Amino acid sequence: MEIITTYYDRIMCDELVQHITQELDWLIPFVKRHESLDFQTGHDPKQNRSWFSIYRGTGRIFQVLFRKGKFAGYKAADKYMRLDEEFFSSPSPSLFEKYLSKIEAEKEFDRYYIATDGTHKEGYYQTLIGRRYTFNYQESDDFIIIDKEFVIGFKDEVIKTEWNKDIVYDQQKNITVLRSTYEGKLPKDIKAEYGEFDFLGLNKNGDILIMELKQDAPAKTALSPIQTAYYYKQLSKLLSGDNLLYEHIKTMVEQKINMGLISKSFLRYFPSKLSNKIIPCVIYGKDSKLSKSICERYCFVRDLFLPSMKAFTCDEKGTILTSKKLEG
Repeated sequence: MEIITTYYDRIMCDELVQHITQELDWLIPFVKRHESLDFQTGHDPKQNRSWFSIYRGTGRIFQVLFRKGKFAGYKAADKYMRLDEEFFSSPSPSLFEKYLSKIEAEKEFDRYYIATDGTHKEGYYQTLIGRRYTFNYQESDDFIIIDKEFVIGFKDEVIKTEWNKDIVYDQQKNITVLRSTYEGKLPKDIKAEYGEFDFLGLNKNGDILIMELKQDAPAKTALSPIQTAYYYKQLSKLLSGDNLLYEHIKTMVEQKINMGLISKSFLRYFPSKLSNKIIPCVIYGKDSKLSKSICERYCFVRDLFLPSMKAFTCDEKGTILTSKKLEG
């Protein structure tokens, strides 16, 4: 692929897909059997790098990496790899079970999934929702999650800065307006630009969903329209300038369906084109944890930055539900 300015191309190389489906044919069924685990896949055309990752909450515990179509190793952060070097040298289901039990026994990793006191962290819900709207998709659902923890790609940093310039300016302008008009308390520092999208979804109409997760973090939820507005503007700009976006999304989703990462039942509803409509969302924990002041702040910020933004909670199975407090 020739990279001109920006790109969204997360289609894994064929060699990686073959490695997963043949050399590690037990891996996908293994992850599906363990509710604490989920998948994340990707590709970076600029570096000619593809990966297949396993997450426990927000902790990446295993990654299969390919560079230029060649196997580049089984990876994870050092703190994980030190737990079981045998597993990373020659992965197997029994060794993965052993490795996973070691992770669960280490309090250091609780913050990525479930805290020692039993509190469900953001990573818990990320896994719950991620599984629910991929391989556990139901035909009554309107959408699937097609990607997680991703960023738009740029040819270089100069192009990235220039491309984002008008978006950042607009964000900064609205932050200034927010500080001068909102009478309540605001953080000292409010960022104008952000990194990774949490979830990217696609519905049956061809709409793209930006889904930002703020589980049980009221203060962050109140300001989430600022972050989501940044992603919304980025994706809107990409939609208007990338005529290959639909094909890249379609090929990526078909690849995941063929591997069993997304339910094949969505194929019959796959849109014939993108609608060019973007639906921005925040997903929060329980409505009961949202105070009146947090709800008022959220609505004020939403109306200024992104009036079309939707707010949801989720149940114990990961099904998202309209937030009665934030949408009421």
